[in-house]
Amino acid sequence: MTRLYTDDAELYDILFDWDVEEEVDWLFERLGRPASVLEPGCGSGRMLESFARRGVEVVGIDLSPQMVELAHRRFGDHLHVSLADMTDFDLGRTFDAAISPINTLLHLTPERLARHLECMSRHLEPRGSYLVQVGLIDQASQDQLAGSHWEESRGDTKLRADWTDEELDFERGVSRQRSRIEVLEGPRAGEVIEEIHDMTLWTPATWAAAIDASPFSETETYDAGQKGSRPRMDADATGGLLWHLLQPR
Repeated sequence: MTRLYTDDAELYDILFDWDVEEEVDWLFERLGRPASVLEPGCGSGRMLESFARRGVEVVGIDLSPQMVELAHRRFGDHLHVSLADMTDFDLGRTFDAAISPINTLLHLTPERLARHLECMSRHLEPRGSYLVQVGLIDQASQDQLAGSHWEESRGDTKLRADWTDEELDFERGVSRQRSRIEVLEGPRAGEVIEEIHDMTLWTPATWAAAIDASPFSETETYDAGQKGSRPRMDADATGGLLWHLLQPR
């Protein structure tokens, strides 16, 4: 893990702290109004907190102690967030549904994704659903994954973020990404944190093969880039903001 998920977890928490209520409304309905939801790699728990406000029992796991501490500090123990590896965990129970937003699964190599999906299959009810946001790209549509640039603030701290693809290696299946976080205002004003993140590059074909080899089937695909409507897409669609509905076989 890079500093953004550990020592600088509070900066990450500010950067990704936009309003998720409308998105969670959509997730809640698409998942069939579940009574319980699991989020692996939940970070500071902002998505789970939104589900909890809808009366859902929520549980999260994360590999970063700093993220788990943030979740407990911000929302208390009612979120049930614990330290665990999303590729090797056993919570001793099952859930109605699970979510994985903002391309969290791109941090996993294909081998680790396979182990993760095995774990998730053991933690879902037979009719449960797992909604994962994973961007897909092919060589003919590279411009669809253009960089992201935004600003966020909290209290006295204001940040500017630039997140771009440095290299797309289709042969190795690796997307090398660069994050640049500039602290514009606040106690750390003037600091710039730059890091390289080697993420898995999924094409429609490699993603379909990974799901076919897993205990899940992909039953629906949605365009998360169109807020509100999030229309259904073909299974071979490309784009950086795709939701994939996975269900146990």
